[in-house]
Amino acid sequence: MKKLFLLLMALILLCMPVLAEDATSSATLAVDDFPRLPKGDSRILVVFFSPEKTVCSAAIAAANALGSEIFEIRPAEPYTAEDLNYHDRQSRTSIEMNDPASRPEIAEMPVLDRFDTILLGYPIWWGQAPRILCTFVESVDLSGKTVIPFCTSGSSGAGSSAVNLQKLGSEDAVWLEAKRFNNGSTKEDVYAWAESLNLQ
Repeated sequence: MKKLFLLLMALILLCMPVLAEDATSSATLAVDDFPRLPKGDSRILVVFFSPEKTVCSAAIAAANALGSEIFEIRPAEPYTAEDLNYHDRQSRTSIEMNDPASRPEIAEMPVLDRFDTILLGYPIWWGQAPRILCTFVESVDLSGKTVIPFCTSGSSGAGSSAVNLQKLGSEDAVWLEAKRFNNGSTKEDVYAWAESLNLQ
């Protein structure tokens, strides 16, 4: 009976939808597993930052729903598990988030010229977008583009994260309200949101 119970529990867990897993999950999709879409087929680009892979699944789902291209913001110096320990006030991320002037370097920047719409995904750290998003927004030309922010978090809302990023970017870019997905969101939730944007 015990073996049967354990088998049933395992099947239930396998069938549960997963979107924004925490850093300890091994089931998180990696962007490298996502088949790259042919270049030149879309005017939409999904850009995301996901050191813990919590945003990655949402970004992939959005790109899949829209038939868009996708680009991952990778830091020049990758974040380690110790760096991401928000309980440690001396961790790298704690120091960065406590310094409004911090601008972590990005390994490679995308070319945005032919894209009209940018979906910008990120996790919420200390109620805001990670400082590397500030680096991105200040480093690219978003003039004339529509920026659609989306974020993931376990409890915090999107708050002023997108508004603060908008202040750093091109003045004539159009920013929509940020969409937040929590840890209980499914890929179907992302599909529904992406399709509701009517970008096709």
